[in-house]
Amino acid sequence: MSSALPPRFDFLELSLDDRCNLRCVGCFSCEGRGASLSTARAAEWLKWGRSRGATRLWLGGGEPLLRGDVIGLSRAARALGYAEVHVQTNGVRLAYPGVARALVTAGVTHLRLNLKSHDAAIHDRATSVDGSHALLDEALTNLTGLTLELAGDVLLTTETTPGLAQTVSAYAARGVRAFSLWLLSAADSREPAVAAAVPSLTAVARALADAVEVADAAEVALESLHTPPCALPPALRSRFKPAGAWGLVVVDASARPFPLAASPFEGGAYTESCGRCAARPSCPGPRADYRAIHGDSELVPIT
Repeated sequence: MSSALPPRFDFLELSLDDRCNLRCVGCFSCEGRGASLSTARAAEWLKWGRSRGATRLWLGGGEPLLRGDVIGLSRAARALGYAEVHVQTNGVRLAYPGVARALVTAGVTHLRLNLKSHDAAIHDRATSVDGSHALLDEALTNLTGLTLELAGDVLLTTETTPGLAQTVSAYAARGVRAFSLWLLSAADSREPAVAAAVPSLTAVARALADAVEVADAAEVALESLHTPPCALPPALRSRFKPAGAWGLVVVDASARPFPLAASPFEGGAYTESCGRCAARPSCPGPRADYRAIHGDSELVPIT
């Protein structure tokens, strides 16, 4: 996949640094060991994005709410003309009521909550922090009635996938209006336990079918990333959203800009049969880490 930057784009993500207060399965963000965008450099990238037409901003990490400058960067983004400011968060800091209100005052329009499961025990095992589900529950209470659009980024593992429909139902009832499903990646890990936690696309497709029914009944949006359409039944293929569809350019913590679609976390490990698939022009293909774990047998070209 090409890493060339488009001359103009609509969505800019600043991945501010790698710090996090959780230790989620497959993720190795940790306190102070990675690169970090300074406030001044982040502000420069905000101007750069606007000069290329960006009207939507995504502040991510790590856990961006550990940064003291997220409020200021959000204000600066709105002053520059960004119509939307999205903050992706695990929700722990939002258990403090004042944090949620401060985000609204600063002009944040969307929150993307990292969700693992409706089940507290499963959620806490996935984050490796006891009580993280209870803090997320407090955060959702604090967000009630605020002018923020809530979306859920749901991590699919072998443990969270079977209960996906119940997870969608539970969080839709708490005000989450859109769900994006993210398949666990083992690309950054040599630990056998992480590879073993990557669910098969067959298992994901089964869970997705039930989750779609729940989402449609609750009138919430649901899209699936990292699930090539060739691994889904025809009725579910429209739920697949390839990375290129985001129109997103990422600036990582080392100040390296790249299109989201160029990330190896989004696909690119095409099989020999991908060239014969009708979905090939718009499909980024499977991920290399997935093929190494589960092989190619589920990937049947669409004719």
